[in-house]
Amino acid sequence: MSKVFYDHLIKIEEIVLELDNYELTLEEKDEFINLADATLHHHTLQIILDLLPDVSHQDFLELFYQSPSDQKLIDFLKEKSDQEIEKKIEEKARQIKKEILQEIKKSTKP
Repeated sequence: MSKVFYDHLIKIEEIVLELDNYELTLEEKDEFINLADATLHHHTLQIILDLLPDVSHQDFLELFYQSPSDQKLIDFLKEKSDQEIEKKIEEKARQIKKEILQEIKKSTKP
């Protein structure tokens, strides 16, 4: 899992704690965590691009590619979008984490 600028908005500890309830190998647990992280990353970038004006997409993606952990990216998003982008990221993350937790509970047995 790479460090990215929005990590403070998306915490996957709930998922890690849920996985601790199951008899998984370290590899299996890591695989679940990586899948959850990738899913959250995909949805986060999608919400950012949905809320960011089209004219700012290229600039954002270049900045993100150059330095994905740079906290100045949040400032860039706030400046370029008229939406409460941090709040929207948190809301989407909560929704996706809830779905992931439901899938874990549904597909595995403690």
